[in-house]
Amino acid sequence: MDHRRDVSFLQETSLQYLARADQAFDFIFLDGDHSATMVYQEIPLALKVLQPGGAILLHDFFPRSRPLWSDGKFVPGPFLATRRLQSEGASLQVLPLGCLPWETKKRSHITSLALVSRKGPGW
Repeated sequence: MDHRRDVSFLQETSLQYLARADQAFDFIFLDGDHSATMVYQEIPLALKVLQPGGAILLHDFFPRSRPLWSDGKFVPGPFLATRRLQSEGASLQVLPLGCLPWETKKRSHITSLALVSRKGPGW
């Protein structure tokens, strides 16, 4: 399958791209700078270009800023950013995926992926 016409490679930050995006998306995957400050800025920009009923997928979302695997490592940024946005009144629904049907990290089925959407009908 040749999808070269369907793919564009861009060299800019997510903040730069999302701020100037002139199209709407059904699905946005945020997996860049995982700092709370960056994710806090990315999510509102992503929501502006997200179609109604669309979803944002966050990588390295650790609920309650706790490790998911036995190595004790975790990335607090995405969790802290979503909690801050919600505490400031953002109408977000955050759904950590928890486990996947296929093997992931450290021979488990656990994933740090989480879906984010606007709260409302149809979610």
